[in-house]
Amino acid sequence: MRKMDNDIETYREILQPASEYKDGFGWNTVVGIFFCGLIMMPGGIYLGLMTGGNLGPAASWVTVILFMEIARRAMKPMSKQHLVILLHAASIMMIANVLMPGGPLGWLVYRAYLTGSDAVRDAGMAGAFPKWFCPPPDSPAILDRTFFHKDWLIPLGLVLFGMATELVSKYSLGYVFFRLTSDIEKLPFPLATVSAQGAMALAEADASKTEEGEKAAPAKQKSLRWRIFSFGATLGLVFGMLQVGIPTITGLFLSKPFYLIPSPFVDTTVLTESLLPATATGMAVDLGIVLLGFVLPFWAVMGTFTAIVLTAILNPVLYHYGVLHTWQPGMDTVNTTFSANMDFWLSFGIGSGLGITLVCLFSTFRDIRSQWRAVALRRKTQPETRDLWAAPNTGRGDCPIWLAIAAYGLASTALIIICYIVLPKSISILFFLIFFAFGFTPLITYVNARLLGIAGQWVE
Repeated sequence: MRKMDNDIETYREILQPASEYKDGFGWNTVVGIFFCGLIMMPGGIYLGLMTGGNLGPAASWVTVILFMEIARRAMKPMSKQHLVILLHAASIMMIANVLMPGGPLGWLVYRAYLTGSDAVRDAGMAGAFPKWFCPPPDSPAILDRTFFHKDWLIPLGLVLFGMATELVSKYSLGYVFFRLTSDIEKLPFPLATVSAQGAMALAEADASKTEEGEKAAPAKQKSLRWRIFSFGATLGLVFGMLQVGIPTITGLFLSKPFYLIPSPFVDTTVLTESLLPATATGMAVDLGIVLLGFVLPFWAVMGTFTAIVLTAILNPVLYHYGVLHTWQPGMDTVNTTFSANMDFWLSFGIGSGLGITLVCLFSTFRDIRSQWRAVALRRKTQPETRDLWAAPNTGRGDCPIWLAIAAYGLASTALIIICYIVLPKSISILFFLIFFAFGFTPLITYVNARLLGIAGQWVE
């Protein structure tokens, strides 16, 4: 336990908290968002259709580096705050593309395909989709393939309403647990320091240039950050060329693209099923995962390794005793993983998540109680001491925690009302919506926030 605590302290000391905060939002952030939407997002869609992957962090860093170089040549170098805000904005754009490829209209195109697909007709669900989900297949909006039709008003309006409430809920609830895990529990957030160190490396590159031009900076201003950042970018460029570039180029003049590196993973489940029945042994060939192992805390990596070994041992045992009853010989990695999850691991994950929640809640209540006692003692000697629920006077734009909780409550209540209107009227559905919004979601969000703060991982 002491070694684990020392490991966490090491990550906490990598990057010291900022002593002052400055506004980093500007026109370069707005232009960067449009750049991601118009240039990077189509590339991400193409990559997803071709390999099943996504540009992810690569697109965000390309945007930041490009804008940094443009600003430098315009003799207006970007500050650390501008780089961090631009990186966050670009990351949000690319994450949205992963969760909803093509944006809200792309999701509606998928709905139009789904309602008239062969799979729906074979399942006997033709005509079972409500009009607020998607216009019927015989609607002029579907037959003419246009969004400029009144039948799309309600589905599009509901999608936009859901996006707005999700945005408010995500940032309000996320802010509450950020205050709990960062300000009160003071967790290290190991992966956050990686992005921060990258932004610091880019800022150092700007600091190494003087206003006269390309004159080198003093040696004391240099560090290994920029060298490591450049090495990582070059390594990723070479790996991306081998993984994606070669299939793209060979696909132009060959009937079938040539994959030097199997994509998206090497499926070895069929080969190992006699030794490890009902066990998925497919392996993703991703250099980013390997490098991530060098960044995560040691005990987080060991925990993941232990979980993989235990799964490889338990799955054959569970199959032998009939627990994993839906698995059949010949299933590939995807079907094996799905069947094992449905038979056992989904319920096990729910139970383990609840267990982690109880442990986290106990630790949080203990820390909050100690913080309140400390605040109460300071109030006796320093009457101007601020309450934990109030916004801290740090200069970073904090708001009171009660305001964030109220915003989440209003957004969730509005979403529950809309769902109750469009769904069949049922007490059980209403109870589920209330429990999901005010019970399950805060709990799983807190568990994920604490796991991110300790190990850089989260519960699926």
